[in-house]
Amino acid sequence: MVKENLKHLKTFNKFRWSLIVLFLIVNILLIFTYQNPNLLAIDSFLVTAILFILAVLHGNERYGKKNIAIFFLITWAVSFFFENLSIATGFPFGFYHYSPSLGLLTVPLIIIFAYFAIGYLAWTLAHVLTGQYTRKLEGNQVFVIPFIAAFLMVMWDLTVDPISSTLQGLWVWTTPGAYFGVPISNFFGWFLVVYLFFQIFALYLSRYDTMKPEKLSKISNKPYWMEAAAVYTITALGTILSVFYQYNDITMSMALITVFTMVFVALLALINILDEKKLS
Repeated sequence: MVKENLKHLKTFNKFRWSLIVLFLIVNILLIFTYQNPNLLAIDSFLVTAILFILAVLHGNERYGKKNIAIFFLITWAVSFFFENLSIATGFPFGFYHYSPSLGLLTVPLIIIFAYFAIGYLAWTLAHVLTGQYTRKLEGNQVFVIPFIAAFLMVMWDLTVDPISSTLQGLWVWTTPGAYFGVPISNFFGWFLVVYLFFQIFALYLSRYDTMKPEKLSKISNKPYWMEAAAVYTITALGTILSVFYQYNDITMSMALITVFTMVFVALLALINILDEKKLS
């Protein structure tokens, strides 16, 4: 029975790593689709879909189906509320609207799935950076993890928003701001919103999270935690590669910022994982 479980675990890990390789390929293909709105929409959907699947599969190993579903519902409820609030009132991000290419809804579904997927990556890397691998959240970590995760997620938006809005027009700011057309309020709004759903989830886990022996055996290995660092790096690579489809001040600046934010975080996380003698 034990051998069968180990065999299943190895196969499942290989499946996730295969998805990570596919995620890399799709991100590379983005540079060939930017000039075609239809191809770009399809490739962007694939990027988000694969990222979402990876987050669900990885999160299920650590938290189980119920808790990862609750994380999705929390991110959906908080992000959907504030996205609609900002579109209507300008708070907290600023006034903007989404392009019809993303869907007919005021807030396209792909945006909500992206919140969850990127949010889960940031959440997991916050655990790596603090050495909080398999332990249940308690004490000050209940507040430290959401705070760090919020910074890691805003790093992503800091690098993609000018490209997605100013260059691609996936969303349009009513009054363009100082950061390559993006209002500064957007990033403070992002920090507020993502911190809120991280904090709500942390408070939930501090009370209801359980670590069963069979679950612990699945996540007490370095390759499991390296998956999050790898996916975060590939996500950053997608932004860096934008210089190959359009070389200008925005793409070059975003590539530079990505290297010294997201790539640095991914490398730091990888170093922490490799240096860890015993994951706990």
